Amino acid sequence: MKQLLQWIVKQKSAVQKIIFFSTALLLTACATSPQLSVEQQIQHNDKTYYLASQQDLGTIARYVYVPKGETAEQWHSAIELLQDRNWQQRTLEERIALRKRVYRNTGVEHFDIYSKKNELFAFVIYDPTEQNPDWQVNVARGKEIPFCGFVQYQYSVKIAKDRKLMNMKHNRVIRYLKKYVVDKEMQKLNNGHFTWSCNP
Repeated sequence: MKQLLQWIVKQKSAVQKIIFFSTALLLTACATSPQLSVEQQIQHNDKTYYLASQQDLGTIARYVYVPKGETAEQWHSAIELLQDRNWQQRTLEERIALRKRVYRNTGVEHFDIYSKKNELFAFVIYDPTEQNPDWQVNVARGKEIPFCGFVQYQYSVKIAKDRKLMNMKHNRVIRYLKKYVVDKEMQKLNNGHFTWSCNP
């Protein structure tokens, strides 16, 4: 009986050591996670956007920028930088397939997402809802950056349902937003320089 108790104590001690070292490794990994080097302000369409909020969940970090007078919760246009540290080693193709699945499962109809020269390009048009009475357009560009993971720049803008849009049929509004918002913004993203990097 005494030997059995000694064996149980040893096993308990071994388990405690494993838990301790696992926790230490996890904390070390979190402490050494690469941090996206971000500016306090960003220029887009001749407008200055200021860092309004940032959130680091370990695997993903988000930075939201808005113009003066707007907030991360209430805005007319915004920029989001997303850093996915990509610990899962997800490929660009897997990332695109996952987003398409999410959009379809959540009822998003008007979107496109594709790869071009090892970069991700995407747009989404959200219909007005009871909670958000405006149309919303998101355009994004992302790529894998060494020692950083996947980094994405997204520009979002809300378009009010003015008299002109209210007099259009739904499919015509989509074509209008695609031509005058999506196409122009995607062209700017395509021509822009992607200069993000990470602090070790």
